[in-house]
Amino acid sequence: MGLFDRFKKARPESSAPRADEPSGDEESTSVDAAVASASGADEAAGAADADDLDVHPKEAPRDRAEKGPFDVDEEAPQTHRLDLGALSVPVIDGMQIRLETEDKTDRVLAVTMVHDKGGMQLQVFAAPRGEGIWKAVRDEIADGVRRRRGKADELYTDLGNELVTQVPVRAKDGRTGVRVTRFAGVDGPRWFLRAVFSGSAVTDKETRNALVGLLRGAVVDRGTEARPPRELIPLTPPTVKEQTSDGAAEAATATRSDDLDPFERGPEIAEVR
Repeated sequence: MGLFDRFKKARPESSAPRADEPSGDEESTSVDAAVASASGADEAAGAADADDLDVHPKEAPRDRAEKGPFDVDEEAPQTHRLDLGALSVPVIDGMQIRLETEDKTDRVLAVTMVHDKGGMQLQVFAAPRGEGIWKAVRDEIADGVRRRRGKADELYTDLGNELVTQVPVRAKDGRTGVRVTRFAGVDGPRWFLRAVFSGSAVTDKETRNALVGLLRGAVVDRGTEARPPRELIPLTPPTVKEQTSDGAAEAATATRSDDLDPFERGPEIAEVR
């Protein structure tokens, strides 16, 4: 299994990056700032009571109950998973795990799984028992991207309705380009799992399939406490067992990285940059 990195937020929460701001590493697997500021709910929507929101049916792969992502109370296939508290994810050889944390509280807000220059970021949110939120979140992200002169199109895949976004970016050398990102969402029992695909996971079928396989094998443990819809459920840093060359079990824990990757999160549904 790959290296664990922890990325911390480098900006104050009140500072939102511009859509044309240089993004740094062009192969980063985190979400672009323009999409981040279009996070699933703005200030007004985030403060609204759930009863005031449009009611949408739950959206998920048709075979979710059999092939995942799974709820902790459902029967999931036995495999080696990394336990992050609210989310347990399968791991494969050569994969890198990135934990993205909040600067002030050190809470783990997201996990990004990197494989063959492709990334998949996962976050878990609370959701109503009988309503879906992926439709509303998808529309809000699309509207935010279009306000920033980007493009957003829906695509139906094996995961259900995905959102493909194209956001203008400017590199450090001044050149401009377009960053393409794919968003997928799964409305589960009282939880919502969002996946963001970037890098080669957007364009390379083999890389995407490998990461989708990890998504389908994930297990969500929302907990029993009451939470408002769309509230982000923090993850917990992992401690896993790895086999050394002599067969002895060795503990591996998340490490911090000095090469910080800043992100911006909204009041509830949060995009991580």
